[in-house]
Amino acid sequence: MDYKKWIGKRRHQTDTVSVETLQRFEAMMNRDPSAISDNSILPACAHWCYFTPLEKRSDLDENGTPKQGEFLPPVDLPNRLWAGGKIEFKKPMKVNVPANKTSTIIGIEEKEGTSGDLTFVKLSHAISAGGSTLITEDQQYVYQEATDKGAYPTRTKTLDLDGDWKKSVTPDEITLFQFSALTFNAHRIHYDQDYTRDKVGYPELLVHGPLLLIYLLNAYKRNYMTRTIRKVEYKMLGPVYLGEEITIHCGKGIDSKKSVLRITGPDNKLAMKVDLEWGYSWD
Repeated sequence: MDYKKWIGKRRHQTDTVSVETLQRFEAMMNRDPSAISDNSILPACAHWCYFTPLEKRSDLDENGTPKQGEFLPPVDLPNRLWAGGKIEFKKPMKVNVPANKTSTIIGIEEKEGTSGDLTFVKLSHAISAGGSTLITEDQQYVYQEATDKGAYPTRTKTLDLDGDWKKSVTPDEITLFQFSALTFNAHRIHYDQDYTRDKVGYPELLVHGPLLLIYLLNAYKRNYMTRTIRKVEYKMLGPVYLGEEITIHCGKGIDSKKSVLRITGPDNKLAMKVDLEWGYSWD
């Protein structure tokens, strides 16, 4: 299919960046929501809880995602997954400071993988407030052919990092529901077990890729409270299913203000790889 006319297509959104939304995010992360005030700065990737989709129920496909052909291109493959991305935090994003977001389709590529046809759609986002750019982000979706029951995706790459520390956590069904609600993500693979098993062929609900990254960044900040996360580049390498324990591994990067991180499943196989850059303040 010729996707040339979709390249450069844009969507503009605005958001009030309410205190209440960040309080709900903090509650989901098991932190005190009452600590959030009018001057609070969003932690890294909490911006995903803002600028959420506004499609009507009738504008959603059977799987719960927005019908294609409005903003996103009409890719004729049924399974859509978040494949990875790159984020730069340029200035602090604060609650109660209205912000704007511009999203642009910057690339569409068709490939043939070991499991069948694939289409990658790459988006660029920019969030600004008061005339300044706060966050820039590249994001990549991958569209795949339908999965046969019993032939679901698995982790295949072994851990390639001898880290300085590690932290384990098990995403649960309540957190998956809360994150779907916070991001207004109706994709059924994250909350509808019957659909996920019978229609998609997965053995269990799929943990959101962005939620895995949030777990990782939360663990990083707990270990390095004085560091400000400036840049994050991440790639999904395999799925994590509900009930699986993940382990976050952290090691030093090639210079003093870089870190490399990994997420593995209970089999010690890779689900996500992350490169992170940090500083000591927003100055």
